[in-house]
Amino acid sequence: MAAKNHVEEAKLGDELALVISSEITVKVLVVLVERAASPKEIADELDLKIPTASHHVKKLRRLGLVELIMEKIVGGAVQHIYRAVVRPIVSTEEWAKLSVAERQRYSIWMVRMILADAARSFQANVFDARPNTHLSRTPMVVDEVGLSEVANIQTRALNEIIEVEAASAERRIQSGEPGMNIIAAMMCFELPGPSDGSSRSETGQGGG
Repeated sequence: MAAKNHVEEAKLGDELALVISSEITVKVLVVLVERAASPKEIADELDLKIPTASHHVKKLRRLGLVELIMEKIVGGAVQHIYRAVVRPIVSTEEWAKLSVAERQRYSIWMVRMILADAARSFQANVFDARPNTHLSRTPMVVDEVGLSEVANIQTRALNEIIEVEAASAERRIQSGEPGMNIIAAMMCFELPGPSDGSSRSETGQGGG
C-alpha cells in the first residue's frame, strides 16, 4: 500500500482520554502525524524500547488513529510502517471532559515540541530566512466572552491552515515541487497576573 499524501482531519471522540492518558502515546501519535515510521524508528526518536513503542502504536491502531501502510525488509527482518490516519482536532466539549492534569499533560508536551521546533529552526538559521513568515505576541485583558472569542478565531484559523496544506499538496503533485517543512503554532491561555512584557501587540514578522 502506498503512503497517503496528507493526514485527514477528524474529531476525536471517547478515545481522546485513552490517548492523553499516556504521555508516550501522545508522543507516538505526534510522530506518526508528522511522518510514516516503524516502531523501531519511533523508539530511536523517542528514546524508547522497541516493544514499548510497538505497544503504543498498536494501541493507536486499535483506536483507529493510525494504520499500517507498508511492510519492508530491513536486515532480514520485516519492518511495519505506520502513519496517522487522522489529525487530532479536539473540540471544546471533548477537552472539557478531561481533567486539568490530563489537559496539562497534553499542553506541556505540545509547548515543548513548539519550543524544540523553534530551536532547530534558529540553529539552522532558517527561522528568519524568509520575509513572509509570522511571529506575534499579544498580551490582553479580556472577560470570559473575550477569551472564547479569541479561541474561536484561532480555531477558524486552524481550519483554514489545514485547507491550505491540502491545496498545497495538490499543487505539489502537479508541479513536482518537494515543498518545505513549516510549523504554524497558535496559543491562547490565561496568565496568573499581568504579563512581564508589553501590554500591546509585539509583532516580529508579518506575512502576506
